Amino acid sequence: MKLVWRRAREARGLLVAAVIAALVAVALVTGLSDYNRRAVDAGQRALVTAAPAEERGLLVSGSAGRDAAEFATRDRAVRDEFTGGLAGVPVAVAVARYGTGRELTGDLGQVPRPDDEPVFASLATLADLAGHAELTSGAWPSPGANPVQVSLPERVAGTLGLSIGERIPLRDRATERASQLVLAGTWRPRDPTDAYWLLAPGVGAGSVGSATSYGPFTLDPADFEATFPGAVSASWLAEPDLGDVDTADLPAVRTALTAAGAAVPEAARLGSSGQTTTKMDGLLDRIARADLVGRSSLATPLLLILVLGGYALVLVAALLHEDRRPQTALLRARGAARRQLAGLAAREATLVVAPAALL
Repeated sequence: MKLVWRRAREARGLLVAAVIAALVAVALVTGLSDYNRRAVDAGQRALVTAAPAEERGLLVSGSAGRDAAEFATRDRAVRDEFTGGLAGVPVAVAVARYGTGRELTGDLGQVPRPDDEPVFASLATLADLAGHAELTSGAWPSPGANPVQVSLPERVAGTLGLSIGERIPLRDRATERASQLVLAGTWRPRDPTDAYWLLAPGVGAGSVGSATSYGPFTLDPADFEATFPGAVSASWLAEPDLGDVDTADLPAVRTALTAAGAAVPEAARLGSSGQTTTKMDGLLDRIARADLVGRSSLATPLLLILVLGGYALVLVAALLHEDRRPQTALLRARGAARRQLAGLAAREATLVVAPAALL
């Protein structure tokens, strides 16, 4: 080994050049790989954010049960199914309940009523509405008020010609009983593209509401249960966090999504009323294709760097070989075998390769 160090000191200029060439090539490859990984991850998050709401969530709909206790049982069953996420991907669950059969009987403002067809109010209670919408006027409904307080999307309130504090007359089509609501506040979505608005058709960006039903007229949960003590419908939105999912896990996520579409309604005992809606398969396909394109675009520059780095090392090796020719001839004359000379060259090469391998 002393001979190796002695020869290395004599040719330290060429060995330093070889080490620098190897380190530069490795640093470029490492930096480019890390940059590409970050760019692909950022692109995936942007792709998920820009995807339509229908592709970012799984909507499970069905009967909420005969009373509040049965709804609580079904709600817990749905949430339990997503406790472990989709193949390990975290899932956020939101829920909404809907009441039916309330006809708007007052002045409907700009709403057309061809042939005096009835126009209904879509009454609902949305979990964490205040976290996804901002008030534009008034306040959120207070429970226990008489008449019952509601809030409306700002756009719907304008269409119906309603203002804060105004009373809204209704008729229950099942019992023909008249009642009133009071508009406590109006709001608008913080982010109209949020998948949360799948729970409120007609509110989010690109969604279309019904021509015969307006709302949602949102009630406090306690008032909703008092107004609709019997069977109502409910929807659960399961939204997985696909922005950071590894592409290697996409097949497992797809399998878990398919399984959840059948398992969740069964676990919640929704029976024939249970329905699942999602277009997430399209988003998973686009994520996989985007990742493939991102990784493929890395191949050419990496190959070019490796070729140039290898070419530089070959040139340095050729110069080192010429510099070593007299010493090699002297060692042969003193009886050194080819195997010994090859071992000596390998140990010298280690001085160049080791720093690059460590980096």
